[in-house]
Amino acid sequence: MLGALLAVTFLAHQEVTVGPARVRLEAAPALVGSSRLAAPPFGSVSARTHRGPLALRATIDDVDVKGLGRVLEGSPGPSGPGGPRFAELEATLGALEDQARRAATVFVIRIAVLGLAGGLAGVVLFRRRTRRRLLRCGLGGLLATVVLLGPALATYDLTAFREPRYEGALEYAPALIGDVRTGLDRLRTLREEMVRIGHNLDRAYAALANPVGELDGNGTVRVLHVSDLHLNPAGFDLAERLAEQFDVAAVVDTGDMGTWGLPSEPTVATNVGRFRVPYLFVKGNHDDADMVEAVAANANARVLDGTATTVAGIRFFGVADPTFTPGKGYQVEEFEQLKLERSVAVADAVDRQALRPDVLLVHDGRLAAYARGHVPTVLEGHLHRFGTEVVNGTRTLMDGTTGAGGPDNFRATDPPPAEAQVIYFDPDTRRPVAVDRISVRLPGSSFSVERLLLPEGSTAFVPDPLEVPPDLVPAPDAQGG
Repeated sequence: MLGALLAVTFLAHQEVTVGPARVRLEAAPALVGSSRLAAPPFGSVSARTHRGPLALRATIDDVDVKGLGRVLEGSPGPSGPGGPRFAELEATLGALEDQARRAATVFVIRIAVLGLAGGLAGVVLFRRRTRRRLLRCGLGGLLATVVLLGPALATYDLTAFREPRYEGALEYAPALIGDVRTGLDRLRTLREEMVRIGHNLDRAYAALANPVGELDGNGTVRVLHVSDLHLNPAGFDLAERLAEQFDVAAVVDTGDMGTWGLPSEPTVATNVGRFRVPYLFVKGNHDDADMVEAVAANANARVLDGTATTVAGIRFFGVADPTFTPGKGYQVEEFEQLKLERSVAVADAVDRQALRPDVLLVHDGRLAAYARGHVPTVLEGHLHRFGTEVVNGTRTLMDGTTGAGGPDNFRATDPPPAEAQVIYFDPDTRRPVAVDRISVRLPGSSFSVERLLLPEGSTAFVPDPLEVPPDLVPAPDAQGG
C-alpha cells in the first residue's frame, strides 16, 4: 500500500492538449479531496469537489492566445443561452469538452495503473520474493488505489466551483472567479463551466498588459465591507483597490478606524474621501467623538447612529458602539454586558423604523444579539476574524481586520492578514446571496478570495424575533431608551 501511495505521489502527472492550451494534470494523496485549476501568472481557483484522500490539479502551462480567441469567436450575444450564437459556441466547445473528458479518463486510468504497479514494486522490500508475496503486494496496491480513487469518482461534483477559492494576484480575481449570477444561474453543466472558464481566461490573458478591466454586471448589488482599520493607511489602499476592482455600490465600515484616541488620529479619516462611492460608517469602541466628526466631514460619508440610509435600493441602519475603550478596555465585563442589554433597544429601534432596514450595522456583535430575527442581515467586526451564522433567519457576516490589526500588531512576528468582504445582495429580496472573503498578507505578497454562497438570500425575510430574557426586558419607563 505504501508503494502505491509513493507511486501516485511522485509519478501521477501527465501533459495533455485541450484546444489551444497545454495542460499538466497532477494527483497526490491529501487529507481533503479538492481540485485546483492553476493559470500562471494569474493565480489558481480551487474547490472541494469530492470526498476522499486525493487532490487533483490542472495547470495551464501554455496557451495559444490567438487560438483561444478564435475558439471564443461567436460568444453568446443578446439572444442568451439557447440562441443561435450560443448554439454555435456550444458546437465549437463540444470538441474541447470531448478532449477534456478523454484526457481525464486516461489520467484516471494512469493513476490506477501506477497504484497497482507501486504495490507490486513493494515486493522488493522482502528478501523472499515469492509469487504469493507478489500477489499480496498487488492486492495491497489495489486496495490503496481503490481508497484513493473510489470516493473521488463516486462523489465528484464540478458545481463545487460555484464556491471557489482564488489565490494569486489581486487584479485578476474578478476575471477568474467570475460573477455571482454566473455561479448561480449558469454553472449547471460541464459545457457551461467550460464557457465561463474559457471567457475568463481569455479576458485574463488579454488583460496582462492592463490588468484592471471592466467587470460584467451580474444583477446583484455589490457592497465592500471593511472593519477595524486601526489607523493603517495600507488598509485604506487595499479597500480603495477592492472597491474599484469589484465595482461596488458602497463601502460599509463597521468601526474602529482609530486605536488609542490620540489627537492626531482623526487625520486618517481624510482617506474616506478617496472613495468614489458612499462610505457608510458606524463608530467602534476605539473611535472617539473627534474620529466620528472627522469621518462625517467627508462629502461621501454617511455616519449612522440610530439612523438609516439607502444605497442602490438596500436600506442600511447603523448603531454606534456606546463605549470608548482604547487599549485593553474592551475586555471590561461591564461594557460587554452593557452592549448585550442595549441590543434589546436596538431591536426595538429597528421595528420602529418607518421603512424596515435590510441591513443592521454594528461594530460589536453584542449590540445586535437580540436584534437578530428583526432584520435580514447584520454586518459587524470587532473580533478581527471572519465569521458567519444564521439565527432566526438573520444572516450575520463578521469581517476581519482590514488594517491588519493596526499599530498593536506592527511588532508581532506573524501579524494577522488584512481582510475584507465583498457582499452580493439580491436586488429583489435585498438579502446577500454570496460573499467573497478577501485576505491579503501585507504588503500584498499573498492574496486569496474564498466565495461562500448564502442560499437563504434568494427568499424574502420573515421576522422571527428572539425571546428576550426577563432580566434584559427594559422597564416600562425605559421603552423609549
